[in-house]
Amino acid sequence: LSLPCVVTMTTVDVCIIGAGLSGACIARILASHNVSFLVLDARNRIGGRLLTAAASNGDLGGAWIWPRSEPNMANLLQDLNIKTVPMHLDGKSMAYVPNGKRHVIPDGQAAMYAACGDGAIRVCGGASRVVSELLEPHSVRLGMRVTEIDYNDKKEVKVKCIKMSNGSDDNATIIKCQAVVLAAPPKVLAKTITFLPNLPKQKIESMIATPTWMQEFGKVAVSFPTNWWRQQRISGISIDQAGAVATWWEACSGSDGDGNLPTLAGFVTDQGADVLRNIVYDESSNLFEYITESLKRVYGVDATAMGMQENATNIEITTKGAYEQGGLIVTNGIITVTYKSWKEDDLTNAKDDTVVDFSCDYGDRDLQSIVEPLFFAGTETSAGAHGHMEGAVVAAERAATEVVAYLS
Repeated sequence: LSLPCVVTMTTVDVCIIGAGLSGACIARILASHNVSFLVLDARNRIGGRLLTAAASNGDLGGAWIWPRSEPNMANLLQDLNIKTVPMHLDGKSMAYVPNGKRHVIPDGQAAMYAACGDGAIRVCGGASRVVSELLEPHSVRLGMRVTEIDYNDKKEVKVKCIKMSNGSDDNATIIKCQAVVLAAPPKVLAKTITFLPNLPKQKIESMIATPTWMQEFGKVAVSFPTNWWRQQRISGISIDQAGAVATWWEACSGSDGDGNLPTLAGFVTDQGADVLRNIVYDESSNLFEYITESLKRVYGVDATAMGMQENATNIEITTKGAYEQGGLIVTNGIITVTYKSWKEDDLTNAKDDTVVDFSCDYGDRDLQSIVEPLFFAGTETSAGAHGHMEGAVVAAERAATEVVAYLS
């Protein structure tokens, strides 16, 4: 006996696909024009590629803003009254090279080795806080994967989505609207959504040919009971040419409202993501030893300096979460390691067998082009600051302006 198909219908002016920074900014602009909207996201959280480790408030996705060259993001933070802090670059830095030698870099040179360079700031409480400030919970539906968009040039659109928990069409939701803003990575959209009618050939191929920012990488955040690196006049900046985490920095100081706990964060390379996947394959808790041993080697400190007992054998390590989703959390009750692999996240790294004979640059006009009543945002579509939060905001302002004009 088959159960009847249950279809839920909702009607709004605009459907926004993607609850990341770009989608959230679009929602804010549409609200200011009294346009009704609904934001959908396949993930069970808002933020997109802005993800903050709960244990520490250290960022596992987008983390930095450069206010001198990124005015739109700087203005948004000011409008939302969100506190920021400059990146900590005071003190000596470290470099560990493949031959096993560790080099100490003198104070005053950290900016030359930092992944963010000079002039960067970060959000107190984590960058995902920005999206939380922008979106009202009642305007968002999470865990909803859009599977089909049926559209025409008469402002009649049907967006079909399914709840990710069951992945079945038996409980589909249909959003009826006048326009859709697609504010997710172009390649992911092209792979996961059926468009009726098909998007123009040049449009869909350009979307497929556009790599998603962070699609091959990951980030790690490690929180400690004390800020031991500042106590030793270390900037927190380090380079590791022998491990899976290529570079480290201070993600939270743990004081004056800057995060829950002192935290170092690190960038995991493409090859590093493969290494960490193999390390946790048999036992997730293996991640803890690998990361803490890497930090001891790179910074030249022992377990005691980081807040642990050296060679302790009776400490239980617990794990929860998943690295391909909201993050794998591994802790001994003193130090907490959180790892997010964007490479293993199918909503970021959309593996597609479709072959196109060209590559598409971020901000390409084909990525921005309107297919009425469909509009396109997201940081990959921004002509400037693509991959940055600034790019997401710029793209949102462009797309929202286009939608408002279209509806008027």
